[in-house]
Amino acid sequence: MTSIVQVDNKFNMSLKKVKDALDIQPNDTFFIQRVNTHTFTLKKIGDIDPFIEAVKKPAHLHTKRKINLDRLEDEQWST
Repeated sequence: MTSIVQVDNKFNMSLKKVKDALDIQPNDTFFIQRVNTHTFTLKKIGDIDPFIEAVKKPAHLHTKRKINLDRLEDEQWST
């Protein structure tokens, strides 16, 4: 499906074509993910709780640092 949607002065967009293609019903829940500056994905999640989904797959992943416990202990006792 390909369509062009224009944004009006109040930043509203008509998504009628998307609604028809995805069979969107009132109170449906969607997961929106930004792919890059020009692209985003819209995924119908149905009964999945969006809060639980955000906890399982956070938007920002930071690299975890390994903590050297021996060095930390040495630093504590040396002061």
